Amino acid sequence: VTFHNITFFSNECSLYEHSSLSELHIFHHSCALKKDEGPCKAIKDRFYFDIDTGRCELFEYGGCQGNANNFETLQVCEEMCLVKGKSPCHLEDEPGPCRGLVPRYYFDYKSQECKRFFYGGCFGNANNFKTIKESLTVPCRPHLITHFNPPEFCLSPVDRGDCDGSVRRYIYNPRTERCQMFRYSGCGGNKNNFVHKRHCMKMCMKGVRRKQIRIKTKNSNILFRSV
Repeated sequence: VTFHNITFFSNECSLYEHSSLSELHIFHHSCALKKDEGPCKAIKDRFYFDIDTGRCELFEYGGCQGNANNFETLQVCEEMCLVKGKSPCHLEDEPGPCRGLVPRYYFDYKSQECKRFFYGGCFGNANNFKTIKESLTVPCRPHLITHFNPPEFCLSPVDRGDCDGSVRRYIYNPRTERCQMFRYSGCGGNKNNFVHKRHCMKMCMKGVRRKQIRIKTKNSNILFRSV
């Protein structure tokens, strides 16, 4: 697998010693993939996340193949890749492609526990903390202590509909707990479809309430903490 400026051979990280890259904070490891225009010859404006600049950049996509670091709009790229202002607490533990054994902690969203795992040393995702204390502070802390049950239709998967149009709409993504843009065909689809982002947020992102969180310690004891 080839990442931006880095090639991994047999799960080995050839630039593992470069700490500035190994500690890069991105939301998903696919955002570290090298820009790939694909083999086709169309010219489509797309965005990819550049780990050197730390920003989503414009590039020309050929129209086929390529990789997952490829987004139709700047907004979608930033929502997928940038850590700032988002909770990583719903993400699974992600060791990354390197083969180090660095003790770290991640928040298990299902069990509401902070758990230990071994980080490979490069990339991975943002649900990665050096200490339990760090995992309970920014950016994770506001989301660790909240619980939200949106209306049922807010949990419906994205449905672009049956027509051939391309209209900007917004959908609530229960995995990221955010409203994000998608392209609607113009007819059909489901109720998880909003003309304005603020309408999506008002309908699907309200009703937050506090709850206790659990911290799983090395001796398997459970500590409860309310904030």
